[in-house]
Amino acid sequence: MSVVAKLLRFLPNSQFFSENKSVQIKQLYYDVVINVLKPLHNGCADKIDPICAKQSLVRIGVVYDLLYACLHTGEWHAVPVEEREVFTIVCYLRIIYMLICSNESTETLENAIYIADIGIMLGRNVNVFVDGNECDLLTSVASVLSKSKDKRNDEPPLKKLKIDDNCSTTDTHDIPVMFRPSMQYFGSEHYEKREPLLLRGIIDDWPAMQKWHDPNYLVGLAGERTVPVEMGSQYSSEDWSQRLVKFKDFIVDNLNIDGSEKPNQNRAYLAQHELFDQIPELRKDIHVPDYIGGTDVNPRIKAWLGPKGTISPLHTDPSHNLLCQVFGSKTIILASPEDTPNLYPHEHFILANTSRVDMRNVDYDQFPLVRAVRLRRLVLRRGEVLYIPPGWWHYVESLAPSFSVSFWFD
Repeated sequence: MSVVAKLLRFLPNSQFFSENKSVQIKQLYYDVVINVLKPLHNGCADKIDPICAKQSLVRIGVVYDLLYACLHTGEWHAVPVEEREVFTIVCYLRIIYMLICSNESTETLENAIYIADIGIMLGRNVNVFVDGNECDLLTSVASVLSKSKDKRNDEPPLKKLKIDDNCSTTDTHDIPVMFRPSMQYFGSEHYEKREPLLLRGIIDDWPAMQKWHDPNYLVGLAGERTVPVEMGSQYSSEDWSQRLVKFKDFIVDNLNIDGSEKPNQNRAYLAQHELFDQIPELRKDIHVPDYIGGTDVNPRIKAWLGPKGTISPLHTDPSHNLLCQVFGSKTIILASPEDTPNLYPHEHFILANTSRVDMRNVDYDQFPLVRAVRLRRLVLRRGEVLYIPPGWWHYVESLAPSFSVSFWFD
């Protein structure tokens, strides 16, 4: 079966598009979408005249560019959800016509995967039904494209990362450490009292614990996917920026096997990204800890993957957080919400949750009140989970190539 034929299985019926309010927000969007859909709904995708197919691709490209510009104008929260939804639909149609016009060339497959990921990151979920099962349109499309591209790959394998299977017995922690505490104890003594806790033994059964330190596994699942990464020393620094890269290139360039530290300007960090929504195959390798289910059935799951030396400056988050360390280790410094006046938050509202104090080298002359803060230090190692209550300040620095998963919950 051709790639186009596989993707057309996700094509909603014509009524979906004719009644879709997002498609109708502008006459141009509606006219182009309905026009390019006709041959696809007629089951004649393999018989479309090449000239007509190219004309359709140009029309779809124009709408794509217009929507892309709209999505990058103004503040993100103010973007109408209708524009995000029609962007998703247009990404799907653009992929179909790209493949038709190129006879499914390898280069076009790569470009199509990129378009799918842009749609996932910028668009809005569009659910479709295939064989009676509901699925997300672009997530499913990206999966089909990735598998089709992987069949054409012939590259040498990467070396596995060395991992430390045991927590160090010499580690000292300034917070309590417990092995699989009961949910009742966790709830009454830490969740309700909002006190940090280091947990052990609760993610040992994750498939990720045995799989993710092998770069070949990660590349095999998602190597051709496009992900957003942070560049520079930390997000509060002037040298910080963001860019989109292939997951494979990010892993090869940043999960350095020898554990050496890259210069700040060359260091990339996949930080706070909803990787598991984008790539559901990776989501199957982790499980939501039981400590969350009693209060929040839909935690926000974030990925943190990068080389030695990545830093999240001292900051706070509004949600409860279980930070799970799959491989690598991290130095973490905690401070109570009560110490906020002594930690010099940035004045600008964008960084109001972030301290101006550099925890690697505290300047007590510039920030004298820090001397009054009780700083709690620990090293988070493979297989350990740190509970960080809402409002608690935390500084995080990777001591080695590291993959963490955080569950934010209410």
